Amino acid sequence: MLRLLATASLAALILAACTPPPAEPAAGTDLAAAEDPAAEPASAETPPPAVQPEGFQLAYKLETENYEVSAGIDPAILAFDPPLAWKLWTDARAALDELGATADADRKQADAEQVSSGENWFRGYTLDITYRATAVFDDVISVSETYSTYTGGAHPNYALSGSVHRKGEAGALGLAAFVTDFAVFNEMVIQALVEEKLARGFEAAARDSVEAEIREMLAPSPERPELYKGNFVLEPSTEPGKAGGITVLFSPYDVGAYAEGSYEVTLSATDLLPILTETWSGRFGGEPVVVEQ
Repeated sequence: MLRLLATASLAALILAACTPPPAEPAAGTDLAAAEDPAAEPASAETPPPAVQPEGFQLAYKLETENYEVSAGIDPAILAFDPPLAWKLWTDARAALDELGATADADRKQADAEQVSSGENWFRGYTLDITYRATAVFDDVISVSETYSTYTGGAHPNYALSGSVHRKGEAGALGLAAFVTDFAVFNEMVIQALVEEKLARGFEAAARDSVEAEIREMLAPSPERPELYKGNFVLEPSTEPGKAGGITVLFSPYDVGAYAEGSYEVTLSATDLLPILTETWSGRFGGEPVVVEQ
């Protein structure tokens, strides 16, 4: 079963409109070597803090004359692994503080330029960061992240990302922890995206061109050798205690124009069974239970 649903660090959002879409490893790439966290140097990830950071809040909001920022962390994340929740808070607070500093500086510049131009181009900035647990197991939690921002452009922007964490470990699990054949997984995603684009209004006669465009957007590139790193989550199942599927998250611009919005492609346990790793083959089952945000 395939289920699709239309739905950033700060810098990523600001650059989203002009950044080319990410790309995947070429077919045949050694995915385990590319994405296995064990292949990364120990220093590549900052361990979660051992002590709750000062000011930690599950729900945070600050409004000033120049900006409005907020962050929310699912209580299920804190219950599962406090250091992970604290790390997410630290990351979010850094991004919110950065947005606030940028807004204050831009407002000052706009006020100065208004003296000569007579107009003030500054509009209040916003940033909201939300972390939600999509699935929680005894030893693993899956977290979706939504960044929504406005910095005075033609329209607000948002980005989706996701990660899977093992309790007590720094860093996130790569796709190689779950699937053995990247090429097959990627083909499933491409075909699901084609079907969703047709469902959203693309002409059936344009199927071939739609598929060609998606393949081009997801073509191999040295700039992004790990296409699905940081943009997939696990979903719970109709069978208690099991994973019902993997959802791949695509933000606006990733696989289409901004007007198309985002895409969430869910591959069910049944779809994935032939390519699941030995460790996870017995932990997937049933149908995915996807909660719409």
